[in-house]
Amino acid sequence: MAGPRLPGGTAMSHPINIRVEGTNELIRDLRKARIDVQEDARKVLKEMADKIADDARRRVPVDTGALRRTIRPWVSKKTLDASVSAGGKSGGVDVYYAHFVEHSTKKKPARPFLYPSGRAHEQETEARLTAVMYEALRKGVEG
Repeated sequence: MAGPRLPGGTAMSHPINIRVEGTNELIRDLRKARIDVQEDARKVLKEMADKIADDARRRVPVDTGALRRTIRPWVSKKTLDASVSAGGKSGGVDVYYAHFVEHSTKKKPARPFLYPSGRAHEQETEARLTAVMYEALRKGVEG
């Protein structure tokens, strides 16, 4: 599921998004949990989205820096969804080429930065969300 478009995105702006998979069951269970548990999970998602975005900023190839400036984390305020996106508008510049850098063109090889960043933090994200669930269960049992 793709995250939101960046502000100012146009038909030519096609931001690319990554989302850490493999946590679907955890997220489904956490969505059913009490509000305080959901807030704990949302905090973890925000921290991990920020961490992935920082990692992607370190990995992205830099020419002018415009692409790096478009790398942004996003966490839903209503659901337990988070993503990191790249592309869209940055300082009035349409950074339409994020997808080409990540996935390649006929003339240029791929130089992935988002996908490797997400994968690098996948296990930590799952472990931290699992810890939130276990803590919620422990509190529930202890009353």
